[in-house]
Amino acid sequence: MSLMDTAQDAVGDVNALKRLERFGGSKLRAEITLLFLQEAPSRIASARAALDAGNVEGVRSVAHMLKSSAGQMGALGMQKLCERLESPEHSANLSLLLADLDHELVRYTAWLETAPLAGAPT
Repeated sequence: MSLMDTAQDAVGDVNALKRLERFGGSKLRAEITLLFLQEAPSRIASARAALDAGNVEGVRSVAHMLKSSAGQMGALGMQKLCERLESPEHSANLSLLLADLDHELVRYTAWLETAPLAGAPT
């Protein structure tokens, strides 16, 4: 069961990637993208470990950090899921939300392969 209707939600925002590129060029955008893709799985794992330890505040803290990174990267679905993870009203669904977050990272990674950035190194 998923708590996110991924078929109707946007995966990524190419304008966020273009902002990164305007700020520091395609090399910086590619480096930041790579760093995000390397760090996101470990942050999700940290949130899952916090949940397994019964540390809901730890889950929320990790979600807050990941939400900021996802926003900078234009990972819209991930950002939305992190907002839900932070919200007390979703405390009973944290495990499902983390599973959705794993799935959304896969979707975002695939989206990056087709993001319309002419000549964009990935």
